[in-house]
Amino acid sequence: MKVFFDHVSGFGKVSDLEVIVNGAYGILEPNESDIDALKQGWIPWENKWYNERSTRINLAEYVPSKTTKKLAKRIIVHPGSVDVSLEKYIELYDKYCNYHGFKRDIKLESFKDCSVIEYHTDELVGISLYKQFGNQFVAYQFIWDYADPKLSLGTVAQMIECETAKLLDCEYVYLLGGYELCCLYKSNYKGFEFWTGSYWSKDVELYKYLVERDEKIKIENYDI
Repeated sequence: MKVFFDHVSGFGKVSDLEVIVNGAYGILEPNESDIDALKQGWIPWENKWYNERSTRINLAEYVPSKTTKKLAKRIIVHPGSVDVSLEKYIELYDKYCNYHGFKRDIKLESFKDCSVIEYHTDELVGISLYKQFGNQFVAYQFIWDYADPKLSLGTVAQMIECETAKLLDCEYVYLLGGYELCCLYKSNYKGFEFWTGSYWSKDVELYKYLVERDEKIKIENYDI
């Protein structure tokens, strides 16, 4: 992996403390594969690779709960390809971001090359956006309108993603980065692992400590 550093979007504090943050990304070397990169903690996004506290589920160990299986019976699943021109997806994404209070500049168009799993009750209530890289499954984005919390659609969607990945003969489902308490739920699934920077760890208590610590870190007066 050839690594580049973006010192324009990055920042530093050197007067009263030593903190330097750089925007780093990688480009695959000719002899490297997508699978190799994923297994070393890299996640692909818009033709670049980013190394982060990546999380994943080992499909050989994943087992959904009886409650999740029961809830899944209320959902109708439709697989397919993304059509970002459909207003229903954009509305779902807006509802999802507003519900969580996310301030993101990522547009739905960024997922145009993904495959989609649609979740329906009487109407479309959520989608999963993913890509397959060989025998690896990257779950890029789950979107839900949260109109009916009793559906527990996030947990059900995780089960559907894992079942889909198994049908595609995949080893792992990658759940992107694990930062702050909003990502704590990822450690609830059997087969959970996270990338420490040098190896994949199954230490759930360490992961919980890290995401709780993330939550306490505050960065003020910084505009990218």
